[in-house]
Amino acid sequence: MWSLKKVREHWKQLMGLRKWRIRKLKLINARLYFVSIFVGLLTGLIAVPYHYLLQFLFSIRKDFFVSSPQWYEHVALFIGLWGILLLVAQLVKKMPIISGGGIPQTRGVISGRITYQHPFKELWAKFAGGLMALSAGLSLGREGPSVQIGSYVGTLVAKWTNILPGERKQLLSAGAGAGLSAAFAAPLASSLLVIESIERFDAPKTAITTLLAGVVAGGIAGWIFPISSYAQIQAVAPDFPFWISMKFFLFLALAVSVFGKFYSILTDLFQKWNQHIRISTSIRMLYLSGIAYLISLFEINLTGGGEAFLLQQFVRPDSQIVWAGGFLLVHLLFTQFSFTSGLPGGNFIPTLVTGGLFGLLFALVLIHYQVISKEHISYFMLLGMGAFLVAVVRTPLTAIVLITEITGHLEVFYPSIIVGGLTYYFTEMLQIKPANVVLYNHLIRAPFLQKQQRYHLYVEIMDGSYFDGKAVDTLTLPNRCEIKSIQRDRKALSPQGETLIPGDQVEIEMDVQDIEKLYEPLVSMANIY
Repeated sequence: MWSLKKVREHWKQLMGLRKWRIRKLKLINARLYFVSIFVGLLTGLIAVPYHYLLQFLFSIRKDFFVSSPQWYEHVALFIGLWGILLLVAQLVKKMPIISGGGIPQTRGVISGRITYQHPFKELWAKFAGGLMALSAGLSLGREGPSVQIGSYVGTLVAKWTNILPGERKQLLSAGAGAGLSAAFAAPLASSLLVIESIERFDAPKTAITTLLAGVVAGGIAGWIFPISSYAQIQAVAPDFPFWISMKFFLFLALAVSVFGKFYSILTDLFQKWNQHIRISTSIRMLYLSGIAYLISLFEINLTGGGEAFLLQQFVRPDSQIVWAGGFLLVHLLFTQFSFTSGLPGGNFIPTLVTGGLFGLLFALVLIHYQVISKEHISYFMLLGMGAFLVAVVRTPLTAIVLITEITGHLEVFYPSIIVGGLTYYFTEMLQIKPANVVLYNHLIRAPFLQKQQRYHLYVEIMDGSYFDGKAVDTLTLPNRCEIKSIQRDRKALSPQGETLIPGDQVEIEMDVQDIEKLYEPLVSMANIY
C-alpha cells in the first residue's frame, strides 16, 4: 500500500514536470516566432532592393534601345553584356550552389541534403549573379534568387541566435517564404509555396514562421512598390451561363495541360543538350548574350523575364493570332536557353508570362469565332497564368492564391480554382513531373554533392507524437538509421537508456540516398500533424 502511494506521488511529480516543460516549450516557440519576424525584416531589406535594382537597370537598358543609338554604341554594349555573363559564369563555377533558380537548393538545405558552406559570401554572390544575369536581358525570374537569398538569411540568423538544430528548418522556411513575398508582395502565396514545393511536410510552426516573415517582407515590398502593376489590370468575366463557362474552363485546362507536357519535354531536351554540348563557357555566354541582344532590338520588353511584355499585353493586347503565337514561341525558346544555362535566375516569372501569353492566344481564338469580345482578354490571361503555373510547378494552392493576391481580382478566384483543379488532374494523367522536383533531383546528382555518404537529420519531439515517451532502446527505425544524440535543455545526451520527451532535439543518421524516402516518415513520427 505504501509503495503504491509512493508510485502515485512520483507519477504526479512527473506529470507536473511534464506540464512545466510543455509551458517552457511554448515560450521557446514564441522566441522562434519573434526571430522569424527578424528573418523577414532582413530578407525584405535585401530582396526588395534586389527587385528595385532589376527594374532600375531594365529601365536604363530600355532607354538605350529606344534612343536609336549609333552602331558603335551597340557594339560596345554587346561586348559589355557578354563580359557580364562571363563574370556570372565564373561566379557559378566558383560557387555551384548559386546556379539556377534557388527553390531546389533551398529545399535541399531544409531537408539537410545540402549545406551552405559560406552563407554570407554565397548570399551576395547570388544577389550579384542574379542581378547581372537578368540585367543582361536573359529570360529569368527574380523570385528564385529572392527565395534562396531568404534561405541564406535564415541560415545566418540561426547561427547568430543559436537556434536549436530541430528549429533551424523553420527559419530557413521563413526566409524562403519572405524572399518570395518580397518578390511579389504576396505573403499568403509565399507561405503556400513553402508548404507545397519546398518544405513538402508542414507543421504549424513552419506555417506560422513563414507567414510572419512573409508579412514583414511583403510589407517592405508594398512600401517600396506601393502600386502593383498587376492591380491595375481590368479583368472582365464573360457573361456566360454556368455550364457554358465550365465548358470553356475545361477546354482551357486541357489545352494548358497539353502545352505543359510540351514544355516539360522541351525543358528536358534543352537540359540534355546543355549537358552534352562541347563548347567553351565564353562561346556559350556569347550565344546567350547574342540571343538576348537580338530580341532586345525588336522587343525590349520581352527580355529580363518578359514581365514588362506581359503587362503591356494586358493593356494593349495583340489582336493577331499569328503574332501572339509567334511571341509565345520566342519567349518559350528564349526562356529555355536562359534557364538551362545554369546562371542564377528563377523560372517562376517566365512561367507566369508564358501562361499569360497562352491565355492571350486562347482568348484571341475565341474572339476569332466571335465567342467573346476584347474586354475579356485579360480575364483569360489571368486564368492562363495560374493554370500554366499549376501545369509546370504543380503547386495549385500557390498558383490560385498568387494570382488573386497580386491582382486583387476576386472574380478570378473561383474560376482559377476550377481551371487549376482540372489542370492538375490532366497533368497527373499526362504524367508531367513538377519542374522543381526535376530540378531538385538533377541538383542532388551534382558532382560537388556526391562526396557525402551519411546524412544527419534533426527532428524535434512534439507532445503527443509517436516518439514522445518512447525509450530509444526499444525504437525500431528503418535500416541503417540510428539515433546518434539527443539535445535536451541545450545539453548533449547519449541516446542509450534515454526516454524521449517533448522538446528533445534528436539527431538521426542515415544513408544519403535514403533522405528523400525517409525524411517525411521520420519527421511525421516526431510531429503530431
